[in-house]
Amino acid sequence: MTLAPLDVLLIRHAEPIAVGSADVADDDRPLTDAGRAAAAELAAELDGYELTAIYSSPYARAAQTVAVLAERRRLPVQVLDDLRERRLSGELLGDTWPVHLEAAWTNVDLALPGGESGRDAQRRAIGVLDLLRARHADGGRLVVGGHGNLISLMLQALEPAVDYNFHMAMPMPALYRLTHDGLRWRILGGHGFAPVNEGHA
Repeated sequence: MTLAPLDVLLIRHAEPIAVGSADVADDDRPLTDAGRAAAAELAAELDGYELTAIYSSPYARAAQTVAVLAERRRLPVQVLDDLRERRLSGELLGDTWPVHLEAAWTNVDLALPGGESGRDAQRRAIGVLDLLRARHADGGRLVVGGHGNLISLMLQALEPAVDYNFHMAMPMPALYRLTHDGLRWRILGGHGFAPVNEGHA
């Protein structure tokens, strides 16, 4: 079976309220006012793109980021649980989380109690790409809303130079363009990448 070209616009969520905010579970953290404004701006910037479908993590901050775009296009948001953020630990790590995160990037098999290793999270992320490729054999262009750590691991599978520093420098929101030409996935551009000239790629 021949697969038609498929583009993925991979979006990291806009700014959410802080971790540990009173009475709000981490998975349910909504966007701030600035985050909602940034999501609306991003949706407007994508007006020139024809879209086939919109997917999102189940977490509120990712779903709210793509919801504005979905409303503009009158497309449903399809939730994929495997787009959820990589959980570093089952406990709040407070100010020490960057230290633990950097260690997890250094040792891909490191998993804190209640957490997920980088290797397992990356395998899950690539499984999402495989699912989308199979689901959209006829090609098209998808928007996929997700999270910084998982997106970084997904990108690292395609470009090994992606590392902890890349992840920490990723803005909110961030946009990356991936394409599958029928044979393999490639990164065509995004925050931290030089754009690819498709005519010479």
